[in-house]
Amino acid sequence: MSDLILPELTDIMCNGLIEQTEAERVEHEEWVHSVSVPFTLHWQDLDDNVKILQWDSNWESFLSQRAALVEKEGRQRHLMWNLYRSLQLNWSFGYAFSQGNIGTCAMFGHLNSGHMSVLSNAFRLNRTVVQETNPSIAYALARGNGTARWGSGANLNPMLRWAAQVGNHLVADVGRYDTAGSALRHRNTATNAKALQHQSIGIPLRSPSFEDCYAVCAAGFGINMGTHTFPTSAILNRDGLAVPHQWRNGGHAMSIIGAWETPVDQYLYILNSHGARYVGDSLHTGMQHGFYANRTTFARMASNNPFRYGNWYAHLMEMGR
Repeated sequence: MSDLILPELTDIMCNGLIEQTEAERVEHEEWVHSVSVPFTLHWQDLDDNVKILQWDSNWESFLSQRAALVEKEGRQRHLMWNLYRSLQLNWSFGYAFSQGNIGTCAMFGHLNSGHMSVLSNAFRLNRTVVQETNPSIAYALARGNGTARWGSGANLNPMLRWAAQVGNHLVADVGRYDTAGSALRHRNTATNAKALQHQSIGIPLRSPSFEDCYAVCAAGFGINMGTHTFPTSAILNRDGLAVPHQWRNGGHAMSIIGAWETPVDQYLYILNSHGARYVGDSLHTGMQHGFYANRTTFARMASNNPFRYGNWYAHLMEMGR
């Protein structure tokens, strides 16, 4: 709902994804191979080890089971803004976050996708307290390969790697996001320990396929994606949904956080971090931060080698102890 979103930082559109080199791609794949485990060892927070999960048959079976529950309970109930409202949360930026006039989209594709999974799990587990996170520190570490370096531009691969290693810091500890990266001033032993209770858990996608993304989102989880082409406005289609109208080129990260089906088509809901610039529709009152993409529209974003900006990943998160 539109009244769940606080005013935007700015309406300036910035990108911010950086292409990886071949050496960086190989190094990341070797790291993923060295740390990934089967899905059956998923997000139970038994320790602070890195948790990268494998896309395997157990994961697919779990997705199918969760999607059946979502379908039974009603997909509209499980849209991100409806989950946020039903959980009676009061986060600093509402359920949808904007990056402002700086190229931090890798962080926001990460943040928004992770929060979708957190809200879904909180609803499933009947959690009354759901912590809001500000992964600015993990983002800065990703930019500096372990040395905090704030600014524009990052790749999805180090974003996941560092958020999995150091976790996602809490807004209650480091403050809410701002374009100056002031959260970095609050990095200390105590805030780092809490961040480790909210580690990111990534499941790298096999390919940027509509089918795999739909399976993840139909189960209530989010995905961090990278693309070279993205929409800047939307219009209503025959299904009464906001669909892309105008487009822009440039490396950009967004989060895929919903799956929707009508009698004539299937859609993915993609949440941007450029402000509430998309027209409201039959599922969202007032201007919104995201839009719906069917297979044809999605193919436009998933073409032109999108993994050059880093591997897309399903983003689960620990719920804290």
